[in-house]
Amino acid sequence: MKSSILSFLWLASEKLLRIFTGVFVGLWLARFLGPEQYGVYMYAVAWVGLFNAIAWFGVGENVIRNLVKNPDSDAELLGSAFAIRLLGSITAGVLAVAAMASFGKSDANLLMLVLLMSLAIPFAETPAGIFLYFQSKLDIALPVLLQNVVRIASAGLRIALILCGSSIIWFGAAVLLESMAIFVVLFGLYLYRGGKISSWVYRWANIRNMLRQGTPIAIAALVASLSARVDQLMLGWFADFSQVGMYSAALRFSEFWWAFAPIVMNSLSPKYIFNVDDEVKLQANIAKIMACMLLVSLVPVIFIVAIGKYAIPLLLGAEYAAALPVLYVHICIAMLVFFDAPTSQFLLAHNRQRQMIWKSVFMLTVNAMLNLVLVSSFGALGAALATLLAYVLTIICFYRLFPIYRDLARLQKQALYYIWQVVSTRKLPD
Repeated sequence: MKSSILSFLWLASEKLLRIFTGVFVGLWLARFLGPEQYGVYMYAVAWVGLFNAIAWFGVGENVIRNLVKNPDSDAELLGSAFAIRLLGSITAGVLAVAAMASFGKSDANLLMLVLLMSLAIPFAETPAGIFLYFQSKLDIALPVLLQNVVRIASAGLRIALILCGSSIIWFGAAVLLESMAIFVVLFGLYLYRGGKISSWVYRWANIRNMLRQGTPIAIAALVASLSARVDQLMLGWFADFSQVGMYSAALRFSEFWWAFAPIVMNSLSPKYIFNVDDEVKLQANIAKIMACMLLVSLVPVIFIVAIGKYAIPLLLGAEYAAALPVLYVHICIAMLVFFDAPTSQFLLAHNRQRQMIWKSVFMLTVNAMLNLVLVSSFGALGAALATLLAYVLTIICFYRLFPIYRDLARLQKQALYYIWQVVSTRKLPD
């Protein structure tokens, strides 16, 4: 338990710095660039992020699970993960640039930003296996510390660029430099700790097996990535970059809370999910985690509702006033993200990765259809409402429509029962 808590705290420290760069520096950048140019920058971020699922190709949770279950297979797992991520990240970058040049908006700054951010993908993705290696052993203090140093330096660079009045292209270059620095520190730490890249094994059989395990996760992640970005992409396509800027500015206040859900799950899953063989105990663990996640998610909702109407005018200025309703809608999504996060780990523990795909496809389809209806009438607010409704329909309706997902609905019911026990008796359930 202590090691899991420490692991969570270290991972949370990195996210706190992401909050600093994503909120403080990001909002400063939004104020500096204005809604139109900030919309161009965030459209580029969304576009490149859309292709990131190709870069990692599902090689994430599977690596942690396999390292936990087979601690003597480090060389094979790290070698396979590196090979897959290297080829995948190069492919992702090429596709992102080619697709933007061929089908995207004819904006020179946008294309250059996409190019710079695409060059960052291999540097950001290939050392991920090393971080997962440390994480699987609950030995992430130094890796996180080094990444935090890079994050602080990167934030300082962005602040310097703002103070110097730099053009939007330089902020794309800052993304590339940050990824290169993280690449250097993680590989350097692995070598310093006695790791040998030359000992990594690149057997086609291992790579093929990892691809087979990761393909459903990658497809689900690609669909989920599109679902998460379809609002910004459709706003830029059917509205204008100013609406993207409004939407993205509101997202800066709310989205960082979403990131805590996977942090918590990655910290708890090695001990309380992947290492549990008893099905009854596993389901009880999942339901209790879901209950706790939902209760924790109330904190950011209350916080944002209390300060939102003061924070946006103060930090962004009057030109971003239209972002306030978007913020209120998006912070409500955090509750659903937290509550649903353990179900993905539950499906993964049962090798039900393909079911993750259909869940993501349903959410994407609903989100896209609602965006088509709402964006033209309500702009950024319509995009936020579309995302909220897509989550609600997935969590409440989708799990109950199809028999293969009804165990997830039962877990929801059990989690809500645990919450009722806590509220009514003020005692934690056994």
